[in-house]
Amino acid sequence: MKKSLVIIAARGLGDLIYHLPLLRSLYESYREKLIIISNKVNHSKEVYKHETFYEKIIYFDNTRFPFFKTIKTILDFKNLINQFNVDQLILTGSPRRLMMPIYLSKVKEKIIFGEGKFFFTKDNKYQHLTYSEKIMKYTENLNLPIKNNDFFLKSSEFKKVEEINFKKKIFLSLDSHHDQNNWDIKNYIKIIREILLYNIKIYINFSPAKLYFLDLLPKEITNSKNIFFTNKNTIYEIMQVINSCDYIIGNESGPVCLGASLKKEVHSIYIPIHTPPESKIINSKTYYYNTEKENDVTIINKIIDLGEILISPGEFLENNHNLKPGAWCHEWWQLKTNSSDSYSKDISFELIPCSISKLMGK
Repeated sequence: MKKSLVIIAARGLGDLIYHLPLLRSLYESYREKLIIISNKVNHSKEVYKHETFYEKIIYFDNTRFPFFKTIKTILDFKNLINQFNVDQLILTGSPRRLMMPIYLSKVKEKIIFGEGKFFFTKDNKYQHLTYSEKIMKYTENLNLPIKNNDFFLKSSEFKKVEEINFKKKIFLSLDSHHDQNNWDIKNYIKIIREILLYNIKIYINFSPAKLYFLDLLPKEITNSKNIFFTNKNTIYEIMQVINSCDYIIGNESGPVCLGASLKKEVHSIYIPIHTPPESKIINSKTYYYNTEKENDVTIINKIIDLGEILISPGEFLENNHNLKPGAWCHEWWQLKTNSSDSYSKDISFELIPCSISKLMGK
C-alpha cells in the first residue's frame, strides 16, 4: 500500500490520455486511489470524470508570475503538497517553477520525470522521443508490479448524442493548441463541401478563443442545417459528441487524441516539423496524412473517398436509394474464364449466362 500524488503540468488534452497507463498502473499496483494536481487548462476533471484511479483532482495555475508573487506561489504549492501526507510524489515533467516547492515539501519519495543528476538540471537521454514515448519510458522505469498499457477511456460512460435524421456523423477539428500545427482552412472547406452533398451531420470544432474561424468559412457552410459548431460546448460535452460520431477528422491535436481514446476511427493530418503523429500510440485505428510527403489534393481525395471512408455502399444517399452491387463486366468474365480449366478459352460473350450457372454449380 502506497499513497501517491501525481502532478501533471502538461497543458494538452492529448497529454492526459498519454498519462492513463501511468495512473492506472500506480492505482492497480498499490490499490490506493491517487491524488492528482493538474494544470487547470488541461480539463482533467472532465477527461477523467469516469475513471476510478483517483480520489481527488486539484487544479493549479502554471502561469509565470512576477518574482514576489512567484515566492508566494512556491510556498502555497509546497503547503498544498504537504496537506495530503502521501508516500510518494511523481512530477511527469520538469517545469522549473514546480521543482522548488516539490523539493521543499516533506514527501520522502520524490520522482521527477526528466530530472538530471543535479538540482535544476535535465536528463536528456530520452530527448529524441516524443512526449508520449517519454511518459511510457519513465513509467517503465518505475518497475511497478502491475503494468497497465490501456489508453482507452470508458467510452460506454459518455452518453451519446442521438441524431435520428442522419445516417452518419463526422467530427471535424479545424484547430489545435498551436496555430502552426493547423492544416490550411481552405482544404477543410473543400472536404466539408464534399461531405455536405450527403445526408451526414458534421460537428465542426475549434477553440472558443478563435472565433475568426467562423469568418473564414463560407455562408453555405455556416448556415447549413447539417453543420453544428462545438465552440460553445464544454470539453465533456465535446467528448460526448466525439463518442457519438463515426469518424474523427482533423489536425493532430487534443480532439484527435480523445477520438482515438474513445475507439473511434481517426483521420489525423499532421505537419512533421511541428507535430509528431503521437495519437497512434493510443489506437491503431488511426490514419495519418503527412503534409510533407503528400500534397493537399492527395490528402483531400483520400479523406473524401466516400466509397470507403465516409459512406458504405448500403448507405449511399445521393438519390435516396441504396447503392446496388454492380454487375460483373465483360472483362471480368474474360479473366475468370481464361484462368479456369472449366471453360473453353474461346468462350464468347453470348455464353456468359451459361457460364454463370456452371460457375455456381447449377
